[in-house]
Amino acid sequence: MENELLSRFTLANMIEREIMFIYKQTIFDKAYYQSYDEGQLSAFEQMLEDVTVMYEDEFINKYLTLLDSVTDSFKTSEHQDESIQYKLAGYNDAILTIITYIRPEYPYN
Repeated sequence: MENELLSRFTLANMIEREIMFIYKQTIFDKAYYQSYDEGQLSAFEQMLEDVTVMYEDEFINKYLTLLDSVTDSFKTSEHQDESIQYKLAGYNDAILTIITYIRPEYPYN
């Protein structure tokens, strides 16, 4: 990791570090968390592309809509494979992480 001047540290940098952590971490059993990590990586990589081209409100609206669809998927996922549920959970958690960086009040409203 680079030692960035914090005034130059961007949301893209934060997402890149989240991605890097998933690939390089040795804390958790990678095999056990494989589906969860796949979900997180999918969301982080998608968001990394979007933070460079979208305005804040556009980004928030897109990902809040995606969170709603993930929530709907959880409601109907009783009959789905457990790995799909973990992947959805990882995707959901990654989006929540980044939205909370932008709008800290989000989880409370």
